[in-house]
Amino acid sequence: MNLSQVAALLLAFVLGTWMLLYGWVYYNTWLIWLGWRLRRATPVRPLLPGVLPRVTVQLPVYNEERVIERLLEAVGRLDWPAELLEIQLLDDSTDQTPAIAAAVIDRLRRRGLNVTHLRRVEREGYKAGALRDALATATGEFVLILDADFVPKPDLLRRLIPWFADSKVAMVQGRWGPLAHARSLIERSAGFWIDRHFVIEQLARSRSGQFFHFNGSGGIWRRHVIADAGGWSADTLAEDLDLSFRAWQRGWKFVFDFDTVIPAEVPSSVAALRIQQARWARGAFQMARKAIPRLAKETWRDRVTISLHLTGYSFPVLMLLLALTAGPAAWARQYHPRLGFLAADLPMVGFFVGMAAQALWQGLSSGWRRGWLEVEAAAIGIGMAPLVLKAGFSGLRAFGGEFKRTPKSTRAVGQTPTMVFVEAALGLAALASATLAVVTGSPWIALLPTLAGAGLITFAWRTVRP
Repeated sequence: MNLSQVAALLLAFVLGTWMLLYGWVYYNTWLIWLGWRLRRATPVRPLLPGVLPRVTVQLPVYNEERVIERLLEAVGRLDWPAELLEIQLLDDSTDQTPAIAAAVIDRLRRRGLNVTHLRRVEREGYKAGALRDALATATGEFVLILDADFVPKPDLLRRLIPWFADSKVAMVQGRWGPLAHARSLIERSAGFWIDRHFVIEQLARSRSGQFFHFNGSGGIWRRHVIADAGGWSADTLAEDLDLSFRAWQRGWKFVFDFDTVIPAEVPSSVAALRIQQARWARGAFQMARKAIPRLAKETWRDRVTISLHLTGYSFPVLMLLLALTAGPAAWARQYHPRLGFLAADLPMVGFFVGMAAQALWQGLSSGWRRGWLEVEAAAIGIGMAPLVLKAGFSGLRAFGGEFKRTPKSTRAVGQTPTMVFVEAALGLAALASATLAVVTGSPWIALLPTLAGAGLITFAWRTVRP
Protein backbone atom coordinates (compact mmCIF):
# COMPACT_ATOMS: atom_id res chain seq x y z
CA MET A 1 0.00 0.00 0.00
CA ASN A 2 1.53 3.31 -1.08
CA LEU A 3 1.27 6.70 0.63
CA SER A 4 -1.56 7.85 -1.61
CA GLN A 5 -3.70 4.87 -0.61
CA VAL A 6 -2.87 5.38 3.07
CA ALA A 7 -3.88 9.03 2.73
CA ALA A 8 -7.18 8.07 1.06
CA LEU A 9 -8.05 5.58 3.82
CA LEU A 10 -7.19 8.11 6.50
CA LEU A 11 -9.35 10.82 4.92
CA ALA A 12 -12.24 8.37 4.50
CA PHE A 13 -11.99 7.47 8.19
CA VAL A 14 -11.90 11.13 9.25
CA LEU A 15 -14.86 11.97 7.01
CA GLY A 16 -16.88 9.10 8.49
CA THR A 17 -16.05 10.26 12.01
CA TRP A 18 -17.12 13.83 11.20
CA MET A 19 -20.40 12.55 9.76
CA LEU A 20 -21.02 10.58 12.97
CA LEU A 21 -20.19 13.60 15.13
CA TYR A 22 -22.47 15.84 13.11
CA GLY A 23 -25.39 13.64 14.11
CA TRP A 24 -25.09 15.07 17.63
CA VAL A 25 -24.17 18.52 16.29
CA TYR A 26 -27.37 18.76 14.26
CA TYR A 27 -29.45 17.31 17.09
CA ASN A 28 -28.06 19.85 19.58
CA THR A 29 -28.55 22.67 17.06
CA TRP A 30 -32.16 21.57 16.61
CA LEU A 31 -32.64 21.59 20.40
CA ILE A 32 -31.22 25.13 20.58
CA TRP A 33 -33.63 26.27 17.89
CA LEU A 34 -36.56 24.53 19.60
CA GLY A 35 -35.64 26.02 22.96
CA TRP A 36 -35.42 29.51 21.51
CA ARG A 37 -38.72 29.13 19.64
CA LEU A 38 -40.65 27.54 22.53
CA ARG A 39 -39.20 29.45 25.47
CA ARG A 40 -41.92 32.09 25.40
CA ALA A 41 -44.67 29.48 25.15
CA THR A 42 -44.72 29.06 28.93
CA PRO A 43 -47.50 26.71 30.09
CA VAL A 44 -49.93 28.25 32.57
CA ARG A 45 -49.35 26.88 36.04
CA PRO A 46 -52.57 25.39 37.48
CA LEU A 47 -53.90 26.64 40.78
CA LEU A 48 -52.90 24.91 43.98
CA PRO A 49 -55.64 22.44 44.98
CA GLY A 50 -57.98 23.48 47.73
CA VAL A 51 -57.24 20.29 49.66
CA LEU A 52 -53.47 19.90 49.85
CA PRO A 53 -52.02 16.40 49.46
CA ARG A 54 -49.60 14.69 51.79
CA VAL A 55 -45.98 14.91 50.59
CA THR A 56 -42.93 12.84 51.53
CA VAL A 57 -39.52 14.48 51.09
CA GLN A 58 -36.74 11.93 50.66
CA LEU A 59 -33.12 12.99 51.24
CA PRO A 60 -30.69 10.24 50.19
CA VAL A 61 -27.23 11.05 51.64
CA TYR A 62 -23.88 9.36 52.11
CA ASN A 63 -21.06 11.00 54.08
CA GLU A 64 -22.33 14.57 53.73
CA GLU A 65 -21.18 16.04 57.04
CA ARG A 66 -20.30 19.37 55.42
CA VAL A 67 -23.78 20.07 54.02
CA ILE A 68 -26.25 17.90 55.96
CA GLU A 69 -27.28 20.65 58.40
CA ARG A 70 -27.88 23.12 55.57
CA LEU A 71 -30.00 20.56 53.70
CA LEU A 72 -32.20 19.64 56.66
CA GLU A 73 -32.72 23.27 57.72
CA ALA A 74 -33.73 24.22 54.16
CA VAL A 75 -36.21 21.34 53.93
CA GLY A 76 -37.54 22.30 57.35
CA ARG A 77 -38.46 25.73 55.93
CA LEU A 78 -40.66 24.33 53.14
CA ASP A 79 -43.97 26.15 53.08
CA TRP A 80 -46.31 23.20 53.59
CA PRO A 81 -48.59 22.24 56.48
CA ALA A 82 -46.57 20.25 59.01
CA GLU A 83 -49.30 17.63 59.34
CA LEU A 84 -49.09 16.97 55.57
CA LEU A 85 -45.29 16.85 55.34
CA GLU A 86 -43.09 13.84 56.01
CA ILE A 87 -39.29 14.17 55.82
CA GLN A 88 -37.20 11.04 55.41
CA LEU A 89 -33.42 11.27 55.77
CA LEU A 90 -32.03 8.19 53.99
CA ASP A 91 -28.64 8.11 55.67
CA ASP A 92 -26.12 5.43 54.67
CA SER A 93 -23.19 7.46 56.03
CA THR A 94 -20.09 6.15 57.79
CA ASP A 95 -18.66 9.53 58.89
CA GLN A 96 -20.03 12.18 61.29
CA THR A 97 -23.14 12.83 59.18
CA PRO A 98 -25.51 10.75 61.39
CA ALA A 99 -24.46 12.57 64.57
CA ILE A 100 -24.79 16.02 63.00
CA ALA A 101 -28.12 15.05 61.41
CA ALA A 102 -29.50 13.72 64.70
CA ALA A 103 -29.02 17.10 66.39
CA VAL A 104 -30.70 18.97 63.52
CA ILE A 105 -33.57 16.47 63.37
CA ASP A 106 -34.16 16.95 67.08
CA ARG A 107 -34.53 20.72 66.50
CA LEU A 108 -36.93 20.14 63.59
CA ARG A 109 -39.07 17.74 65.62
CA ARG A 110 -39.37 20.31 68.41
CA ARG A 111 -40.78 22.66 65.75
CA GLY A 112 -43.52 20.10 65.05
CA LEU A 113 -42.08 18.52 61.88
CA ASN A 114 -42.35 14.81 61.14
CA VAL A 115 -38.75 13.73 60.43
CA THR A 116 -37.49 10.16 60.33
CA HIS A 117 -33.82 9.18 60.27
CA LEU A 118 -33.50 5.93 58.30
CA ARG A 119 -30.21 4.04 58.60
CA ARG A 120 -29.16 0.87 56.77
CA VAL A 121 -26.49 -1.62 57.78
CA GLU A 122 -25.47 -2.23 54.15
CA ARG A 123 -25.59 0.18 51.16
CA GLU A 124 -27.34 -2.45 49.08
CA GLY A 125 -28.39 -0.83 45.80
CA TYR A 126 -26.77 2.48 46.82
CA LYS A 127 -29.05 5.47 46.13
CA ALA A 128 -31.65 3.43 44.25
CA GLY A 129 -31.73 0.90 47.08
CA ALA A 130 -32.16 3.62 49.70
CA LEU A 131 -35.06 5.18 47.77
CA ARG A 132 -36.65 1.78 47.23
CA ASP A 133 -36.41 0.74 50.88
CA ALA A 134 -37.66 4.07 52.24
CA LEU A 135 -40.64 4.14 49.88
CA ALA A 136 -42.07 1.11 51.69
CA THR A 137 -42.66 3.23 54.80
CA ALA A 138 -43.41 6.58 53.12
CA THR A 139 -46.89 7.99 53.70
CA GLY A 140 -47.02 10.76 51.08
CA GLU A 141 -49.10 10.75 47.92
CA PHE A 142 -46.21 12.57 46.26
CA VAL A 143 -42.46 12.10 46.77
CA LEU A 144 -39.98 14.98 46.47
CA ILE A 145 -36.33 13.88 46.13
CA LEU A 146 -33.42 16.17 47.00
CA ASP A 147 -29.71 15.36 47.02
CA ALA A 148 -27.41 16.71 49.69
CA ASP A 149 -26.02 19.58 47.61
CA PHE A 150 -29.43 21.20 47.06
CA VAL A 151 -30.96 24.09 48.99
CA PRO A 152 -34.69 24.26 48.13
CA LYS A 153 -36.57 27.53 48.46
CA PRO A 154 -39.57 27.54 50.83
CA ASP A 155 -42.15 27.77 48.02
CA LEU A 156 -40.86 24.72 46.11
CA LEU A 157 -43.79 22.41 46.85
CA ARG A 158 -46.35 25.14 46.20
CA ARG A 159 -44.82 25.66 42.77
CA LEU A 160 -44.50 21.99 41.75
CA ILE A 161 -47.60 20.33 43.20
CA PRO A 162 -50.17 22.25 41.04
CA TRP A 163 -48.91 20.51 37.86
CA PHE A 164 -50.33 17.24 39.19
CA ALA A 165 -53.85 18.57 38.55
CA ASP A 166 -53.47 16.55 35.35
CA SER A 167 -53.93 12.96 36.50
CA LYS A 168 -51.59 11.70 33.76
CA VAL A 169 -48.61 13.70 35.06
CA ALA A 170 -46.22 11.35 36.82
CA MET A 171 -43.25 13.61 37.54
CA VAL A 172 -42.44 17.31 37.70
CA GLN A 173 -38.81 18.39 37.42
CA GLY A 174 -37.53 21.76 38.61
CA ARG A 175 -34.57 23.59 37.06
CA TRP A 176 -31.23 23.33 38.78
CA GLY A 177 -29.47 26.64 39.37
CA PRO A 178 -26.09 27.64 40.84
CA LEU A 179 -25.97 27.98 44.61
CA ALA A 180 -23.06 30.44 44.49
CA HIS A 181 -20.98 32.39 42.00
CA ALA A 182 -18.48 30.16 40.16
CA ARG A 183 -14.95 30.86 41.38
CA SER A 184 -12.85 28.53 39.23
CA LEU A 185 -12.60 27.18 35.69
CA ILE A 186 -13.97 23.83 36.85
CA GLU A 187 -16.99 25.40 38.56
CA ARG A 188 -17.66 27.61 35.54
CA SER A 189 -17.51 24.67 33.14
CA ALA A 190 -19.65 22.37 35.32
CA GLY A 191 -22.20 25.14 35.80
CA PHE A 192 -22.22 25.84 32.07
CA TRP A 193 -23.05 22.21 31.25
CA ILE A 194 -25.79 22.06 33.89
CA ASP A 195 -27.27 25.32 32.63
CA ARG A 196 -27.12 24.16 29.03
CA HIS A 197 -28.84 20.89 29.93
CA PHE A 198 -31.76 22.59 31.66
CA VAL A 199 -32.08 25.89 29.78
CA ILE A 200 -31.77 24.29 26.32
CA GLU A 201 -32.14 20.50 26.37
CA GLN A 202 -34.78 19.88 29.04
CA LEU A 203 -36.76 22.94 27.96
CA ALA A 204 -36.73 21.94 24.28
CA ARG A 205 -37.49 18.28 24.89
CA SER A 206 -40.32 18.92 27.34
CA ARG A 207 -42.12 21.58 25.30
CA SER A 208 -41.77 19.75 21.98
CA GLY A 209 -43.23 16.50 23.30
CA GLN A 210 -39.96 14.55 23.37
CA PHE A 211 -38.89 12.16 26.10
CA PHE A 212 -37.04 13.89 28.92
CA HIS A 213 -36.15 12.50 32.30
CA PHE A 214 -36.07 13.06 36.04
CA ASN A 215 -32.62 14.39 36.94
CA GLY A 216 -32.25 12.50 40.20
CA SER A 217 -32.93 15.53 42.41
CA GLY A 218 -35.14 18.60 42.46
CA GLY A 219 -38.16 16.73 41.15
CA ILE A 220 -41.34 15.24 42.56
CA TRP A 221 -43.05 11.95 41.66
CA ARG A 222 -46.61 10.73 41.98
CA ARG A 223 -45.90 7.87 44.36
CA HIS A 224 -48.00 5.12 42.80
CA VAL A 225 -46.37 5.72 39.41
CA ILE A 226 -43.02 4.61 40.82
CA ALA A 227 -44.54 1.20 41.58
CA ASP A 228 -46.46 1.16 38.30
CA ALA A 229 -43.19 1.63 36.38
CA GLY A 230 -41.45 -1.18 38.24
CA GLY A 231 -39.88 0.71 41.16
CA TRP A 232 -36.34 1.92 41.71
CA SER A 233 -33.68 -0.29 40.14
CA ALA A 234 -29.94 -0.41 40.87
CA ASP A 235 -28.91 -2.32 37.75
CA THR A 236 -27.61 0.97 36.26
CA LEU A 237 -25.94 4.01 37.80
CA ALA A 238 -28.68 6.14 36.23
CA GLU A 239 -31.61 5.09 38.40
CA ASP A 240 -33.36 8.39 37.64
CA LEU A 241 -33.13 7.96 33.88
CA ASP A 242 -34.09 4.30 34.13
CA LEU A 243 -37.30 4.92 36.09
CA SER A 244 -38.20 7.84 33.82
CA PHE A 245 -37.84 5.72 30.69
CA ARG A 246 -39.98 2.91 32.07
CA ALA A 247 -42.70 5.33 33.21
CA TRP A 248 -42.63 7.12 29.83
CA GLN A 249 -43.06 3.83 27.98
CA ARG A 250 -46.16 3.16 30.09
CA GLY A 251 -47.71 6.39 28.82
CA TRP A 252 -47.12 8.70 31.79
CA LYS A 253 -46.50 12.41 31.23
CA PHE A 254 -43.67 14.56 32.64
CA VAL A 255 -43.53 18.32 33.25
CA PHE A 256 -40.40 20.48 33.32
CA ASP A 257 -40.99 23.61 35.39
CA PHE A 258 -38.47 25.98 33.82
CA ASP A 259 -39.42 28.88 36.07
CA THR A 260 -38.83 27.03 39.35
CA VAL A 261 -35.11 27.19 40.10
CA ILE A 262 -33.61 24.98 42.81
CA PRO A 263 -30.15 26.14 43.92
CA ALA A 264 -27.45 23.47 44.04
CA GLU A 265 -23.69 23.17 44.29
CA VAL A 266 -21.54 22.18 41.32
CA PRO A 267 -18.23 20.25 41.56
CA SER A 268 -15.53 22.63 42.75
CA SER A 269 -12.47 20.51 41.92
CA VAL A 270 -11.31 18.26 39.09
CA ALA A 271 -11.29 15.32 41.50
CA ALA A 272 -14.98 15.86 42.27
CA LEU A 273 -15.81 16.45 38.60
CA ARG A 274 -14.08 13.19 37.67
CA ILE A 275 -16.23 11.18 40.05
CA GLN A 276 -19.45 12.86 38.96
CA GLN A 277 -18.84 12.62 35.22
CA ALA A 278 -17.55 9.03 35.36
CA ARG A 279 -20.72 7.98 37.19
CA TRP A 280 -23.00 9.90 34.83
CA ALA A 281 -21.22 8.58 31.71
CA ARG A 282 -21.25 4.98 32.89
CA GLY A 283 -24.92 5.23 33.84
CA ALA A 284 -25.83 6.80 30.48
CA PHE A 285 -24.13 4.03 28.51
CA GLN A 286 -25.72 1.39 30.73
CA MET A 287 -29.09 2.93 29.93
CA ALA A 288 -28.26 3.05 26.22
CA ARG A 289 -27.49 -0.66 26.35
CA LYS A 290 -30.71 -1.32 28.26
CA ALA A 291 -33.18 1.04 26.59
CA ILE A 292 -32.27 1.35 22.90
CA PRO A 293 -33.28 -2.27 22.09
CA ARG A 294 -36.71 -1.45 23.61
CA LEU A 295 -37.36 1.40 21.19
CA ALA A 296 -38.31 -0.81 18.26
CA LYS A 297 -42.04 -0.10 18.64
CA GLU A 298 -41.65 3.65 19.17
CA THR A 299 -41.93 6.33 16.49
CA TRP A 300 -38.99 7.09 14.22
CA ARG A 301 -38.47 10.45 15.93
CA ASP A 302 -38.42 8.88 19.39
CA ARG A 303 -35.99 6.18 18.31
CA VAL A 304 -33.55 8.74 16.91
CA THR A 305 -33.82 11.43 19.60
CA ILE A 306 -33.68 9.02 22.55
CA SER A 307 -30.73 7.15 21.06
CA LEU A 308 -28.83 10.41 20.55
CA HIS A 309 -29.79 11.52 24.05
CA LEU A 310 -28.56 8.32 25.72
CA THR A 311 -25.29 8.24 23.76
CA GLY A 312 -24.51 11.94 24.12
CA TYR A 313 -21.30 11.21 26.02
CA SER A 314 -19.85 9.92 22.74
CA PHE A 315 -19.50 13.54 21.61
CA PRO A 316 -16.28 14.47 23.49
CA VAL A 317 -14.73 11.12 22.56
CA LEU A 318 -15.33 11.73 18.85
CA MET A 319 -13.98 15.27 19.18
CA LEU A 320 -10.78 13.91 20.73
CA LEU A 321 -10.43 11.37 17.92
CA LEU A 322 -10.85 14.09 15.30
CA ALA A 323 -8.35 16.31 17.10
CA LEU A 324 -5.73 13.56 17.07
CA THR A 325 -6.29 12.82 13.36
CA ALA A 326 -6.54 16.48 12.26
CA GLY A 327 -2.82 16.84 11.60
CA PRO A 328 -2.52 13.57 9.68
CA ALA A 329 -5.63 14.56 7.69
CA ALA A 330 -3.96 17.88 6.79
CA TRP A 331 -0.98 15.88 5.53
CA ALA A 332 -3.21 13.45 3.60
CA ARG A 333 -5.10 16.24 1.80
CA GLN A 334 -1.92 16.96 -0.20
CA TYR A 335 -2.47 13.66 -1.99
CA HIS A 336 -6.25 14.02 -2.40
CA PRO A 337 -7.21 17.72 -2.32
CA ARG A 338 -10.91 17.21 -3.07
CA LEU A 339 -11.40 14.44 -0.54
CA GLY A 340 -9.28 16.44 1.89
CA PHE A 341 -11.54 19.45 1.47
CA LEU A 342 -14.59 17.30 2.33
CA ALA A 343 -12.93 15.41 5.18
CA ALA A 344 -10.78 18.10 6.82
CA ASP A 345 -11.40 21.67 5.68
CA LEU A 346 -15.19 21.87 5.32
CA PRO A 347 -16.27 20.10 8.55
CA MET A 348 -13.61 21.86 10.63
CA VAL A 349 -14.64 25.30 9.36
CA GLY A 350 -18.32 24.43 9.82
CA PHE A 351 -17.73 23.22 13.36
CA PHE A 352 -15.92 26.34 14.48
CA VAL A 353 -18.34 28.65 12.72
CA GLY A 354 -21.08 26.96 14.72
CA MET A 355 -19.10 27.29 17.96
CA ALA A 356 -18.38 30.95 17.21
CA ALA A 357 -22.07 31.55 16.52
CA GLN A 358 -23.04 29.99 19.84
CA ALA A 359 -20.37 31.98 21.70
CA LEU A 360 -21.60 35.16 20.00
CA TRP A 361 -25.20 34.36 20.94
CA GLN A 362 -24.15 33.70 24.55
CA GLY A 363 -22.14 36.94 24.57
CA LEU A 364 -24.95 39.09 23.22
CA SER A 365 -27.60 37.57 25.49
CA SER A 366 -25.63 37.07 28.70
CA GLY A 367 -22.36 39.00 28.43
CA TRP A 368 -19.03 38.34 26.77
CA ARG A 369 -17.73 36.37 29.73
CA ARG A 370 -20.49 33.90 29.04
CA GLY A 371 -19.49 33.74 25.39
CA TRP A 372 -15.89 32.89 26.25
CA LEU A 373 -17.18 30.22 28.63
CA GLU A 374 -18.43 28.35 25.55
CA VAL A 375 -14.78 27.87 24.54
CA GLU A 376 -13.56 27.04 28.06
CA ALA A 377 -16.25 24.43 28.60
CA ALA A 378 -15.55 22.86 25.20
CA ALA A 379 -11.85 22.51 26.06
CA ILE A 380 -12.53 20.94 29.46
CA GLY A 381 -15.18 18.69 27.88
CA ILE A 382 -12.62 17.27 25.45
CA GLY A 383 -10.18 17.00 28.35
CA MET A 384 -12.62 14.59 30.01
CA ALA A 385 -12.84 12.37 26.91
CA PRO A 386 -10.42 9.65 28.14
CA LEU A 387 -12.31 9.46 31.44
CA VAL A 388 -15.65 9.28 29.61
CA LEU A 389 -14.34 6.62 27.22
CA LYS A 390 -13.19 4.42 30.10
CA ALA A 391 -16.50 4.87 31.95
CA GLY A 392 -18.46 4.23 28.76
CA PHE A 393 -16.72 0.93 28.12
CA SER A 394 -17.39 -0.08 31.72
CA GLY A 395 -21.06 0.74 31.27
CA LEU A 396 -21.34 -1.25 28.06
CA ARG A 397 -19.62 -4.27 29.61
CA ALA A 398 -21.58 -4.57 32.83
CA PHE A 399 -24.64 -3.26 34.62
CA GLY A 400 -24.57 -1.91 38.16
CA GLY A 401 -21.40 -0.79 39.89
CA GLU A 402 -20.49 1.36 42.86
CA PHE A 403 -22.41 4.63 43.18
CA LYS A 404 -19.66 7.07 44.17
CA ARG A 405 -20.88 10.33 45.66
CA THR A 406 -19.65 13.65 44.31
CA PRO A 407 -17.36 15.13 47.02
CA LYS A 408 -18.38 18.53 48.41
CA SER A 409 -14.90 19.96 48.83
CA THR A 410 -12.53 22.27 46.99
CA ARG A 411 -9.64 19.95 47.77
CA ALA A 412 -8.44 17.06 45.64
CA VAL A 413 -10.00 13.76 46.60
CA GLY A 414 -7.82 10.70 46.97
CA GLN A 415 -4.62 9.99 45.07
CA THR A 416 -3.74 11.22 41.61
CA PRO A 417 -5.30 8.74 39.14
CA THR A 418 -3.11 7.06 36.52
CA MET A 419 -5.51 8.47 33.91
CA VAL A 420 -3.69 11.79 34.35
CA PHE A 421 -0.68 10.43 32.47
CA VAL A 422 -2.90 9.22 29.63
CA GLU A 423 -4.57 12.64 29.43
CA ALA A 424 -1.24 14.48 29.43
CA ALA A 425 0.15 12.20 26.72
CA LEU A 426 -2.95 12.65 24.58
CA GLY A 427 -2.73 16.41 25.14
CA LEU A 428 0.81 16.44 23.79
CA ALA A 429 -0.28 14.24 20.88
CA ALA A 430 -3.09 16.71 20.08
CA LEU A 431 -0.64 19.61 20.09
CA ALA A 432 1.65 17.61 17.80
CA SER A 433 -1.35 17.09 15.51
CA ALA A 434 -1.93 20.86 15.50
CA THR A 435 1.72 21.48 14.68
CA LEU A 436 1.57 19.05 11.74
CA ALA A 437 -1.50 20.84 10.40
CA VAL A 438 0.33 24.19 10.52
CA VAL A 439 3.49 22.78 8.94
CA THR A 440 1.51 21.29 6.05
CA GLY A 441 -0.10 24.65 5.32
CA SER A 442 -3.51 24.19 6.98
CA PRO A 443 -3.48 26.36 10.12
CA TRP A 444 -7.29 26.45 10.36
CA ILE A 445 -7.28 22.66 10.80
CA ALA A 446 -5.05 23.17 13.85
CA LEU A 447 -7.87 24.86 15.80
CA LEU A 448 -9.52 21.68 17.11
CA PRO A 449 -6.32 19.85 18.15
CA THR A 450 -5.09 23.03 19.85
CA LEU A 451 -8.35 23.28 21.81
CA ALA A 452 -8.16 19.58 22.67
CA GLY A 453 -4.53 19.75 23.73
CA ALA A 454 -5.22 22.72 25.99
CA GLY A 455 -8.21 20.97 27.54
CA LEU A 456 -6.43 17.65 28.14
CA ILE A 457 -3.33 19.20 29.67
CA THR A 458 -5.37 21.62 31.81
CA PHE A 459 -7.61 18.80 33.05
CA ALA A 460 -4.57 16.67 33.94
CA TRP A 461 -2.71 19.59 35.54
CA ARG A 462 -5.71 20.71 37.61
CA THR A 463 -5.93 17.16 38.95
CA VAL A 464 -2.31 17.17 40.08
CA ARG A 465 -2.37 20.81 41.25
CA PRO A 466 -5.97 21.69 42.10
